[in-house]
Amino acid sequence: MSGCVGNLSAQQEETLNTFRSKFTDILPSEELNDDYFLLRWLRARNFDLQKSEQMLKQHCRFRKEWKIDKLVAEDDLPEFWRNYYPGNYIGYDKDGAPLFYVNVGKFDVKGLYLSLKSEELTKYTLAVPEKGMQLCAEQSKKVLGILEDNYPEFMKHVFVVNANYAQVLMEYVDKDVIPKAVGGNLVDENGDPNCIAMIGHGGEVPISYYRSELLKESAHPLEDFTSVVIARGDSLKLNYDIEDSGTLLKWEFKTEYRNIGFGVIKVIKSDDGSEENYEVIPVMRRNCQIVLEEGSYLCEDPGTYILHFDNSFSWIRSKNLHYIIEVVPADKTMPEKLDTDSPLDKATVNGNSDQN
Repeated sequence: MSGCVGNLSAQQEETLNTFRSKFTDILPSEELNDDYFLLRWLRARNFDLQKSEQMLKQHCRFRKEWKIDKLVAEDDLPEFWRNYYPGNYIGYDKDGAPLFYVNVGKFDVKGLYLSLKSEELTKYTLAVPEKGMQLCAEQSKKVLGILEDNYPEFMKHVFVVNANYAQVLMEYVDKDVIPKAVGGNLVDENGDPNCIAMIGHGGEVPISYYRSELLKESAHPLEDFTSVVIARGDSLKLNYDIEDSGTLLKWEFKTEYRNIGFGVIKVIKSDDGSEENYEVIPVMRRNCQIVLEEGSYLCEDPGTYILHFDNSFSWIRSKNLHYIIEVVPADKTMPEKLDTDSPLDKATVNGNSDQN
């Protein structure tokens, strides 16, 4: 494959060396000298040096902000998550790449959303590809990743288990690492063909796990909310110029039907006058059609912050949004010193899902 180790053109080799030199003071030596790692970013942007550099620098900030290197190990994941997240790594394919199995039909997104805090949901979800990264490192220099924007070339193959899948699947994966329930030979330690002891049973999350605070309504009367209609494929961006560090941005919002994306963006200004938007809270779909979404972000630095309501993913549906935004001055925020080493400490938000 062109652009991979051992199959680089002279121009690609030169681009790789230039790319490496730009991260001498940013990347640890292990990654700086890892051609497999660096080439992932170059291939993801078709060897466009500027775009690849921007992508990897964004990823470095992402890892630092979210403490990716300190994510929980699999054994530290709570029993609740291991039971109701219906997926896990169950072996390797014929080339030695990690094999991840997920029973989508047993995925209760709403139940997980109502049972976990946003930071928990984010942390446990990120633990999945992080485990894949560890497995890849153990097997070879092949890599998996979190999301295409942070770990390009995430999946080697994706198999949708439905009609006529078996013949194609067996070309890549031995039957001994495929659950017996879907045509393989694999059973768990209890002899279960669904491999529940390995994967988690998933299914509907019991209401007893739901967080009671998510069921409350706003203390603000309805007339205090600003109401807007965000057209299909469109978004709403609210800019706030923050003058004092320690200022708190607070929000409450709800849609009438279906979800909407939401996140907080910080505008970073460079010495040359250029600007870059950095997501201090990633824009993700929020289930605010189910319960009131509320949260806050502590602005450590003065500057421009953007509250981004995103409906660009919906091609056919507009969203009726009702929101309240509060800017709390630094002298009125909590006096206790806050640990702000990661967005999980600086922000409080609810959850997300994929319904549109």
